[in-house]
Amino acid sequence: MAAEDQVTAADADRIARRRADVDSKQERVAGVLADMGCEAVVLLMPAHVAWFTAGLSARGLVADSERPGVLTNGRQRWLLCSNVDAQRLFDEELDQLGFQLKEWPWAGGRSELLFNITQGHTVAADRPFPQVPMANDRLRPLLRALSPFEREQFRALGAAVAHAVEATARTLRPGESEEEVAGQLGHRLLHRGVEPAVLSVVADGRGAKYRRAGFTPAAVERTCTVQATGQRDGLFVTAARTVSFGPPPAEFGAGFDLALKLGAVYRSFTRPGAAVAPAAGAAGAVLAGTPWEFDARLSQPGYGAGRFAAEELRRAGSDEPLVAGQAVVWQPRVGPAALADTVLV
Repeated sequence: MAAEDQVTAADADRIARRRADVDSKQERVAGVLADMGCEAVVLLMPAHVAWFTAGLSARGLVADSERPGVLTNGRQRWLLCSNVDAQRLFDEELDQLGFQLKEWPWAGGRSELLFNITQGHTVAADRPFPQVPMANDRLRPLLRALSPFEREQFRALGAAVAHAVEATARTLRPGESEEEVAGQLGHRLLHRGVEPAVLSVVADGRGAKYRRAGFTPAAVERTCTVQATGQRDGLFVTAARTVSFGPPPAEFGAGFDLALKLGAVYRSFTRPGAAVAPAAGAAGAVLAGTPWEFDARLSQPGYGAGRFAAEELRRAGSDEPLVAGQAVVWQPRVGPAALADTVLV
């Protein structure tokens, strides 16, 4: 078989699997509509749109009020978008996925199209509109567990993010600023088709004072923690690696060893039915009697990931049990040291 035929066959197979994923989600939304007694739902939140379409992303300079959306009645599906974006979205994002089009002219805006869709119909939405029922709480459980197709995308994204972080760590040199390192990291992500969502470069224990440190003009001298959250196909993965030029300072090394132990503890909680509060409680036991015995109180042990860069694992002060197929980013932090890795339950 010729190389072009092989590529075409691979593309056709991926399109077929992606369409099956969208069909499955439409069927699940149909069940939500039946429970709510609604004829259709309008999805406008980027996470919901990316989930339903198995990866659609808006590009360029886009106001929130002109982002594309989705309308489905559980049997058919439509892309809602501006005339500015319709051609690209069908050419590059939605070709052969079974979507129809409802388009608004950019000069008229999205609101008129939404009014026409909802007028005289019982339509739910994921954004607040007058006298329109909200579907968010019913959609949220559908987004938490990644589908088999999404897990395949997610693992490929994780490999790309980890490669970018590790390549940046390997080439890091003393004297470079945190900003320079962040620039190299962002370049490597983009080179692999991954959009940098959050970058963090923390030199020489600055993380002991700031739990969300970002990056600054500070120069790297002894140690550096490089962390990235990358986004592709509407999915998010986080990874971090730490560099030491020679043996690390005693305080940093001791903190890092404890962070490694915490990472193992947190991973042991990555199972269906587990929750974040017991993981935080176990951290207290690991850190008891150390200079950092209260560090578990200073930041969350982890977040939900997947369709969100970071989603709290507690809602209204209560734990939500993890579910199979859910993505979680664990971030053990002890004194100046920090780790971060994303795993699937």
